[in-house]
Amino acid sequence: MNNRLLNSSRASRLKSGLQAARAFRRYASMSALTATYLIIAFIVTGPGAYPQGSRSKQNYPVLIKDSADLRAKAERDWRRMLDAYGVPQTPPDLHPIIDTPRSLLGVSGGITLLGAKPEPGTEVFALRQAMKIFIERWRDLLGADPSTISLVSADESDDTRRLTFRQGNYAFPVAGNYGELVAVISRDGKLMQLDDRFIPVVDLPLKPSTDRDVAARKVVGKVLSYTDIAGREQRLEIGAAEEVTVKRLVILPIQKGDAVEVHLAWEIVAGKSMTWTLYMDAMNGDELKVAQNFQT
Repeated sequence: MNNRLLNSSRASRLKSGLQAARAFRRYASMSALTATYLIIAFIVTGPGAYPQGSRSKQNYPVLIKDSADLRAKAERDWRRMLDAYGVPQTPPDLHPIIDTPRSLLGVSGGITLLGAKPEPGTEVFALRQAMKIFIERWRDLLGADPSTISLVSADESDDTRRLTFRQGNYAFPVAGNYGELVAVISRDGKLMQLDDRFIPVVDLPLKPSTDRDVAARKVVGKVLSYTDIAGREQRLEIGAAEEVTVKRLVILPIQKGDAVEVHLAWEIVAGKSMTWTLYMDAMNGDELKVAQNFQT
């Protein structure tokens, strides 16, 4: 009797042990499959797929830094350009950090873009086409991608035409003091002035962390100041949501020290009879810039 009970107990423990072993093997198999899946996902999607949010915050805003190598290249391209048009050599006047031409300072008489006088009635088209060819030819010096720029205004005077081009190779418009190229061309086809503030393309977030409504609420109650015609400081509070219009997302470059910070920002207009344009960082909600939209 005792032997039968002992054998039964041993059998029961053996059965339990076998069940436990099978369960462990199933778990181990599942764990291996799970680990394999994660490894494959990591290889396919790349190391940035999972920690992308934290990594983007660490690298934000993106910096365009001053570079001796880029400045030296811009100076070489400048000398090549002057040689190509038979212009006596003069040192370039370049924007700091982005190293694009700020002016044609020292270029006496301008740069001839038209080799011959255009047919009557085709002058406007000829000048625009000549400027387009110039931008294409010297795209490295200008930091321009000709396929993505657009002519946004063409102002005429008696002697010159002022052409303004906008940069369009970002997901959102470039705002502030960058993203624009202005060329002043004489009626006889000479480039008399050039101010190029195109910036290099950098990798920025495409989706804001601060949404439109939150950005608008942060402006309500803000006190803005200005100087009146008598030179006295005046202060005006944005008192209601109706005084705030969140217009659009923009790319906002800001020069700070020896670098240009590039932000994703909300462009906001605030005020009633007198208005300001505010730029709020779309990732962290910081106020970046305030511009007065009226003259005093």
